[in-house]
Amino acid sequence: MSWVITATCEGELLAKCIVACPEEAIQTSPDAKQYYINPSVCTDCGLCDLACPVAAIFPESAVPKQWRSSIEENRLFFLT
Repeated sequence: MSWVITATCEGELLAKCIVACPEEAIQTSPDAKQYYINPSVCTDCGLCDLACPVAAIFPESAVPKQWRSSIEENRLFFLT
């Protein structure tokens, strides 16, 4: 299982999830509107979810329907 940061994060970029992640699996880029979780680095500890003040982080299997496109966006972020 991997975790996904959904569009709820867009524009927030509060970095609490980055601070909470012991594996440094959460990344962004200068032109990105949100953070992304690298599934090859994430150990599924869930600390990012607990730290997120906007409830934007979900296990991939539990991403709400309206934010399912975030799963593909996360995957594509790490292909570049």
